Amino acid sequence: ALFARYDESCSGEVDYSEFVEKVMESDFKGVSSGNKKALSALVSTTFLHQQAGQPLEGDDDSDIDEDELESFRMAEVHNLFNMVDEDGSGWIDQEEMANLLNSLGKSLSQDELDDGFAKLDKDGSGTIDFGEFYTWYNEVQSGR
Repeated sequence: ALFARYDESCSGEVDYSEFVEKVMESDFKGVSSGNKKALSALVSTTFLHQQAGQPLEGDDDSDIDEDELESFRMAEVHNLFNMVDEDGSGWIDQEEMANLLNSLGKSLSQDELDDGFAKLDKDGSGTIDFGEFYTWYNEVQSGR
């Protein structure tokens, strides 16, 4: 899964320039295209009521066991969570979710935002913690 992200030419090899380009893109230019796609898929299924499409990450890599896959997935989702949690508070508030939606070009009414946010805020705290975010990710992955 990780290798495929860096091997854009699908050659089975990652040359130095491809590697450097992807590292620079993800580490220094904000949200990478892969993360943008993952976040867009998440918000589209919840806020825009669209069906889940392809899995958000290439989780079909048979060279790793289930525990390694789960660790990788959790780290990837935590990275997405941290991108949305703009103030680093450890939770996502409605303003941060609205900022995410706007940055992805999703225009929603306040009622649509309220409804979608309420679906994610399972404990009714008014914020989305990492556990709720991870549950959301897994629900989208499984097509629920």
